[in-house]
Amino acid sequence: MAEAIEDSIIRKVRLGKSNLLVSNIALGTLPFASYRTSKKDLSELILYAYSIGINLFDTAEIYDNYELLGRSLNGFDNAFVITKSYAVNERDVDRSLLKAKRLMNRDVDIFMLHEQESILTIKGHMKALEYMHKLKERGDLKAIGISTHRISGVRGVLAFLELIDVVMSIINYAGLGIYDGDREGMESALLDCYNANIGVIGMKVFGGGHLTRSIDRAIRYIKDLDFIHTFLLGVETIDELKLDVSLLCGLQVEETLLEKSKKKTRRIEIEPWCTGCGICVDRCGQGALKLVNGKVEILFDKCVLCSYCAQVCPDFSIKVV
Repeated sequence: MAEAIEDSIIRKVRLGKSNLLVSNIALGTLPFASYRTSKKDLSELILYAYSIGINLFDTAEIYDNYELLGRSLNGFDNAFVITKSYAVNERDVDRSLLKAKRLMNRDVDIFMLHEQESILTIKGHMKALEYMHKLKERGDLKAIGISTHRISGVRGVLAFLELIDVVMSIINYAGLGIYDGDREGMESALLDCYNANIGVIGMKVFGGGHLTRSIDRAIRYIKDLDFIHTFLLGVETIDELKLDVSLLCGLQVEETLLEKSKKKTRRIEIEPWCTGCGICVDRCGQGALKLVNGKVEILFDKCVLCSYCAQVCPDFSIKVV
């Protein structure tokens, strides 16, 4: 299976104007964030991903999983690591990078400003961005960029082409999680970045788990997006990665993998950055959400995983796990 997958789909692409040759499929580690309710070992999944040609692995300071990822990548010298930070100045950048390097026991390759909303937000982080650029010029970083859930964030990159190498953005067939527009608007913005030689990384292709019931449709959609260099897949198990990659390959999918995926018990989780705005509570027709002390709580006996709450959450704080 590993050889068949590697020969069929896993290939290396140059990530925009950077000199990095990365796999066209990357592994996201949000499912292994320290605050997730299910604690699993990451090493076997990393080993399998690396064995089929995946060499790009994504994390973030807020995930608090540096030690876990570092142990899992021990010995994989040709792997590239992305991390993201809310740094606003030089001191913040140094502190974030030092923490990442110390806990992972390896260098950060791509460093990103996390959740940038627009050109104004990027300008507000200009001290950090300019310092990141200096570190890259000095050889301490291989590429720098931003992550965003907004079309305005992607378009903001176009104003800083001399500084930014890579943009990571949400993209999926339903447009789920795009705060300020629709799928078509995001596609247009990402295409403009691609044509400007910016490396483009697509994330949340399954809408934070809300689109896994339509996994075939989700994967068919991303297969046609030739302006995205690599897609992040956030999976928890080898079987889930095998299924996703096999569908991307157009390989015959093992029935056991499909059955296991269909039978997996899933549940809603609220991310710790929930602001308690209450929009999702009003949207839920099942009465499965309530506000308690300024935070959303879930009544699991009432939740039917309809995902209507995620469609209106302005911060994409609701995930299916």
